[in-house]
Amino acid sequence: MAHVRNWVEQTCAQWRVPIPEVLTLVASELASNAIAHTHSGRPGGQFATRLLLYPDRMRLEVRDAGPLSGRTPLRRTPALTAEHGRGLVLVDALATDWGRLPAGTGTFVELPRVPGRSA
Repeated sequence: MAHVRNWVEQTCAQWRVPIPEVLTLVASELASNAIAHTHSGRPGGQFATRLLLYPDRMRLEVRDAGPLSGRTPLRRTPALTAEHGRGLVLVDALATDWGRLPAGTGTFVELPRVPGRSA
C-alpha cells in the first residue's frame, strides 16, 4: 500500500496543506480492504482513490470493484486471537466519520484538517 500512502502525501504536498498524522494509515487500511475483500483484488481488478479538501476536514474515498460475496458488515469485533480484522476498529477510533460510500461500492473516511496553510 506504499503507492496509496505516497499518492496521499504527494497530493497534500501539491495542495500545500499539512497531512493529518493518521491520513496515510487510514488510506492504507481502506485500500488494503478493497484488495482483500472486493473484486478489486482479483486479476484485472482496480480501485480508485479520491481526496477531498474542506475548510475543516479532509475526506478520502476508496471506490472498489464490489464485494466478493454479498455486503458484509463494516463494523465487527474480531476475536481476541484473530491475526487480522482490527484495521477498521482503528479507522473508527481515528476518524471523525467513516462508512460506505452513498453510491456505488467503497468506503470513505473523514479526518480533521491540521492547522496550517490553506489551499
